[in-house]
Amino acid sequence: MAAVVAAGAVALVVGVLGAPSGGKDTPVRLERPKPSPTRAGSPTPSSTAAATPTPPPVIRGFRFPIEGACLPAEDDLLPNAPREYRFGVHEGVDFYSDRACTPVERGMPVLAAKTGIVVRADLGYTDITQEEMDSLLARSAQQGSTDAAVLDRLRGRQVWLDHGGGVVTRYCHLLSVESGVAEGVVVAVGQVLGRVGNSGTPEGVSDVTLENHLHFEIRVGDSYLGQGLSAAETRRLLEQAFSP
Repeated sequence: MAAVVAAGAVALVVGVLGAPSGGKDTPVRLERPKPSPTRAGSPTPSSTAAATPTPPPVIRGFRFPIEGACLPAEDDLLPNAPREYRFGVHEGVDFYSDRACTPVERGMPVLAAKTGIVVRADLGYTDITQEEMDSLLARSAQQGSTDAAVLDRLRGRQVWLDHGGGVVTRYCHLLSVESGVAEGVVVAVGQVLGRVGNSGTPEGVSDVTLENHLHFEIRVGDSYLGQGLSAAETRRLLEQAFSP
């Protein structure tokens, strides 16, 4: 069988390139190669192997980062919801008071959703001024989108945890970072990372009583959990993430 296939391959190469012509251009007739005979019941060789899709990682085992919280019922608080004020989309879950099964007040503890290593803790964070906020939003309006640098600033004071396997959680808009939480420190699930605030929000620039909530993200590789999916599928993935 191998000899037959090899002979067919040589014949195909000669047919495409042409036999030596002694310096003359000899017309070459191209013909579709005939399949090699196969025994009954044996598989026919394929010229290209079918690509095997990479299954999405199974994300689960997280606890809610606010004590007593649940997944918000409104899709506008979940990933992929539009954020017109900055010409972008939401990349995480917003936990607001009375919209997440429990009061979420300024200064409340923000908890590690899973054991991990701190890879970012904004200990030297500087608050956004009104002038800077206006500049950030004007830049987004001019671009028609929110670039990574602007979005990072609008997340306010943050803590990031690396859980391994390319999974990182982000805790944003914090009022403060808890003492002892610093880059390289291992924190346990349920450990206090910081306090609920409104840093990075347009409203928070002028009034500390407005927009106090936790913005929480689950990142998988270079994307956020649910990126590009429907609201229903995104919610299913988040429900799975917060299941044992």
